Amino acid sequence: MGALEGTQRMSLADYRALVAKGAVAKVKRASPEEDLHRACFDLVRVLSLRYPILRWMVHYPAGGKRPKGEAGKLKAMGAKPGVPDLVLPRRNGQYTGFATELKSTTGRLSDDQRDWLAALDEEGYLTAVCRTLEEFHDVLLVFLKGHSVDS
Repeated sequence: MGALEGTQRMSLADYRALVAKGAVAKVKRASPEEDLHRACFDLVRVLSLRYPILRWMVHYPAGGKRPKGEAGKLKAMGAKPGVPDLVLPRRNGQYTGFATELKSTTGRLSDDQRDWLAALDEEGYLTAVCRTLEEFHDVLLVFLKGHSVDS
């Protein structure tokens, strides 16, 4: 069984301690945004032990560099620019769902990304742009507790 067996509650500090011990792989890549994506989804996997709703969290691989033919095929199959990086299409408390765009500290939102986040926000999703694992953790906990950021 894995190092995470039996884990019921996991704080961000506990998660970071697991990474430091090597229980959760930490690999540096050329892309700080990819590092953030992987760290956030690793956290989702860990937190899903306590919050089973997280099993529905998904990453839509719409961006990135692809050969022209593959990009055309994905577009023909319905891929659209700007879909948030991580989406949880399940209701929790007052929220219809959760959607976040992950950006490096220097990354900028495209107009398509802004439009998607605004549309999902109008539908009752908790939406956010997160630039650090800590920001992602904090916003995700707001969703998981089912109440607004202001309360």
